[in-house]
Amino acid sequence: MPLEDASVKTGEKSTEATLKIPFESASHAEIAYRVLRVDEEPRRNFVKKTISLKEDTVEVHFTADQVKNLRTAITSFFENLILCKETIKNFNLEENAGTFASSNTA
Repeated sequence: MPLEDASVKTGEKSTEATLKIPFESASHAEIAYRVLRVDEEPRRNFVKKTISLKEDTVEVHFTADQVKNLRTAITSFFENLILCKETIKNFNLEENAGTFASSNTA
């Protein structure tokens, strides 16, 4: 999963980075988008994360007050992305979409 585009801008007040992550299909990208957008950055981190979906690509834009905070946020994001990607691969979610039933029998 190579990054299509990664850019970092440093200004006087903030540091920004944009990641464009292509997926094998639009449905895989949608699964990743729906999972990854739930995880917000902690307020103490001073990082703002905006995530969007464009066909088979998930685009993430980070804005931080310091490079250190930006690096930490991106590292955390990649940990979640890797887990999401492995889950999609292991469950072959595209072919099995809609076939999972709840196992809660209580």
